[in-house]
Amino acid sequence: MPREIEQLCRDVNRIAAYLALNDFDGCGPGPELLSSLDAIALLGNQVIATLTAACALLQRSRNAVLVLSGGAGHSTQLLYDNLRLSCYGSLVRQGLIREAKAEAEMYAVVAQTAFQIPAGRILIENRSRNSAENARFSQQILKDALRQGPILILQDPTMQRRSMVTWTREAEIAGWEARALSHAVFIPQVEPGSDGLPRFPADQADGTWTMERFLALILGEIKRLRDDKDGYGPMGRKFLPHVEIPQPVIDSYERVSASGLSVVALR
Repeated sequence: MPREIEQLCRDVNRIAAYLALNDFDGCGPGPELLSSLDAIALLGNQVIATLTAACALLQRSRNAVLVLSGGAGHSTQLLYDNLRLSCYGSLVRQGLIREAKAEAEMYAVVAQTAFQIPAGRILIENRSRNSAENARFSQQILKDALRQGPILILQDPTMQRRSMVTWTREAEIAGWEARALSHAVFIPQVEPGSDGLPRFPADQADGTWTMERFLALILGEIKRLRDDKDGYGPMGRKFLPHVEIPQPVIDSYERVSASGLSVVALR
């Protein structure tokens, strides 16, 4: 069992590192880039660290606006639950953040209240229900605001790569030429637990996912990115262009999918 769980963790970590597409090193965007940005976009997800990072980066940028994208979707309740248990929980207890709000509206409360970001620097897109709508509606809002310069995009690290592929596709359809940069706030990792199952390191355990959801997310992302009859590429549902997934990532995906310690076993 120890060897099996160690191999599973290595495979999970390889998949997660591939999905957490990042255009920067561990230090993230530097001052020169931040000063040149026209916008920082946070796409709807449940991971609290992405919200904190987006707001902190906006504070360091002279001219950028903060685009908050997300209506009601699969992550909305999970976002609310994570916010309730986070350092922003007082905003929930005060009734400023409510379950009925869209994801972007929850984000905006934190941005304005906890980070004192003026409303004039926030653009809210609260209709989107999926990645394609995140991109399409956010791009339209930016066009309407005459913001067509470089944009930094933050998303749940497990969805960062697909979100960027989707953003690029939607931009090509719309004739949107602004440069888009990808910033994964962290790379998810797991380690063997004393119970023989994977666990998150302490600094990734709060405000993120349950292990069941995390494994379901990373396996689901590879399934969507694969260009076959079940994927989102040209050979499948045609939502995405062809994505060439490295063979080691595919091998890890196959092993995790077939493992006795896969999502089903963790439920």
